[in-house]
Amino acid sequence: MRMKDKVVAWLKVADWDTLEENVRVDTRVLNGLIQAIYVPDEEIAWRAAEGFGRAAAITAGIDIEVSRDRIGRLAWALDARSEISARFAAPAIGEAIARHPKAFVENAPVLLTALGRRYLQAGAAWALGRVGSAWPDMVRPAAPRLLPLLKSQDPAVRGNAAWALGEMLAVEALGDLEALTEDDAAFYMYSEGSLQETTVQKLAAAACKKIREASG
Repeated sequence: MRMKDKVVAWLKVADWDTLEENVRVDTRVLNGLIQAIYVPDEEIAWRAAEGFGRAAAITAGIDIEVSRDRIGRLAWALDARSEISARFAAPAIGEAIARHPKAFVENAPVLLTALGRRYLQAGAAWALGRVGSAWPDMVRPAAPRLLPLLKSQDPAVRGNAAWALGEMLAVEALGDLEALTEDDAAFYMYSEGSLQETTVQKLAAAACKKIREASG
């Protein structure tokens, strides 16, 4: 069985333990995860992004040059001019940074670059939020770059940006987030290993609460 097929089989059932066990003995799992990022099934592609972050963090302790090379491939894909190329590359990089910032934080600027490209904005916002959920101070300076996305016509962009601003505890975003607490537009967001239906309103309200609690 090809590595990609093995990886997809693990991702279908979110078998993180098997994936992590295998990458410890065969770093080609990273290649399979990169390939899985491009499958048509969005939930599998999102899991591939999470799996890549998990695997890259493990590989960094075995052969950091291999993990950096694979992240470099994803960064290149973000810079490519094909809309099918890299929607899940930013989330994969964000997951890797969140799990091993010392090894991968140098790749954070590519997430900011992705914010400027419409079809990458939702994933890039999610990636920054994922880093913020673990290391809010690291990405808080990116808050001004996320604020304009709260006015996007795409609810997935608005919602992911709202969530990210909450995760990075961006006090300066409170006014704009409050304005979205009546925005009942629904979309599917990746959370806890699956795509879950949510609303911009729900995410904005949760972000406001989190920021207020953190700021006292």
